Amino acid sequence: MRVTINVTAGPAEGRSFTFEQPDCFLFGRAADAGVSLPFDKYFSRHHFLLQIAPPRCKVTDLDSSNGTHVNGIRYGGKTATPDGVPQAPGGVKETYLKDGDEITVGSTRLQIAIEGPGAAPEDETKLLPHPGAGAELEETVHRTSLLQGAPAIPGYTIEAELGRGGMGAVYKAVQQSSGRVVAIKTLLPNMAATPERVRTFEREVELTRQLKHPNIVELLEHGRCRHAAGGGFYCVLEFVDGTDLAKFIKAAGKPLSLPEAAPLMLGALAGLAYAHGATIRTRLANGNMRLFKGVVHRDLKPPNILLARANNGWTPKVADFGLSKSFESAGMTDMTMPGQLAGTPTYWPREQITHYKYLYPATDVFSIAAVFYKMLAGAWVRDGFEEMFSQCRRSSRSAGISDYLRVICSAGPRPIQQRNPDIPAPVAAVIDRALRETEVAADETKMRAALADLRYPDAGAFKAALSSALQAAGITV
Repeated sequence: MRVTINVTAGPAEGRSFTFEQPDCFLFGRAADAGVSLPFDKYFSRHHFLLQIAPPRCKVTDLDSSNGTHVNGIRYGGKTATPDGVPQAPGGVKETYLKDGDEITVGSTRLQIAIEGPGAAPEDETKLLPHPGAGAELEETVHRTSLLQGAPAIPGYTIEAELGRGGMGAVYKAVQQSSGRVVAIKTLLPNMAATPERVRTFEREVELTRQLKHPNIVELLEHGRCRHAAGGGFYCVLEFVDGTDLAKFIKAAGKPLSLPEAAPLMLGALAGLAYAHGATIRTRLANGNMRLFKGVVHRDLKPPNILLARANNGWTPKVADFGLSKSFESAGMTDMTMPGQLAGTPTYWPREQITHYKYLYPATDVFSIAAVFYKMLAGAWVRDGFEEMFSQCRRSSRSAGISDYLRVICSAGPRPIQQRNPDIPAPVAAVIDRALRETEVAADETKMRAALADLRYPDAGAFKAALSSALQAAGITV
């Protein structure tokens, strides 16, 4: 399955882009656009976004001035509609694309070629999450003694359902051979689980399984629920007796003090630093072994920082390492649907949209710093998210990736002392540096170097800087 974008006219004529895995592709005058047209004044800085999960492809106009034309119909646009050009009704700014469709913006024309089965859903609303979802995407706890619908996992007795999210559910279970209490996470694909996709998923999960650290939730084994509709998967994980950071913050009812937060911050960074520096191995299709350096999480948020009870305190453990990434890179999620994003964009840097495939430890540095910011300031790092969610609720719809993109690209991180003046200057300086961002050219090598220099190159460097800042502020951990 493949989506190909051919530029057939305009300043970028002759360029072609092929996608066989999920991706986001931005067009506009900005330097970090996948196709950057800085001198074409007809384009807005962020004009339209292609969201691709082969064979699906969706185009969304990003509140551009001149709108985005698909097969002669204009979507979005702030200026008056040109005479004789039909406007999409009801303020619709996005549409699914079919093989042979044409996108036009000014003199630029793009031809869409889609290979493989599948088309736009007949009723997209059936696939949308409940209106108002999306802010934290926190899993709610549902417990039942009957466990109707729970999967049968060989070798395990499922005792309770712990949570349910966009990709599946989490259960508390007991390993029958040892009596060990574990957590089982089920994953239900939104796209067909072809043999190649299964192999891709299993290969990437095996990489994650090699991460062994006291501040990372251990992945014990994985398999396939062959009886499940659509062919579901499961992962058996270390059971963490405690809570998660989202619930911990909510129970506190206020931002955490720096002495309360410091050990949680350093513990989470210890696990993340280990992953960023770990050497892991995988067997290639030809049978040869290959070593890889470092694993990027890509989905850091408060619910993914679990807190285990330990000696009248808490041991933070980073959870869900690579699960969203593995599922998505295998092509088993439909990232073109709002609410099915691999991650929570309130904690994303801009490159997680503009450079969707090319993410490095510096991206995790931003996201974990955004989590710390929420702990210490009680707010997201950017202005605009609250209003965005309010607008979506008023419109009875969920926030999509284009909504997040508009906020992320228009509102940079606010310095943390503006939210909480009590944060000592050395600590504030470290957190603010971890949250730096800028427009980065589409070139992968340049992007990696720029972000490593802009923030901290990985969680290990972030942890070292934060430890020194805490010491300078008189905080002993």
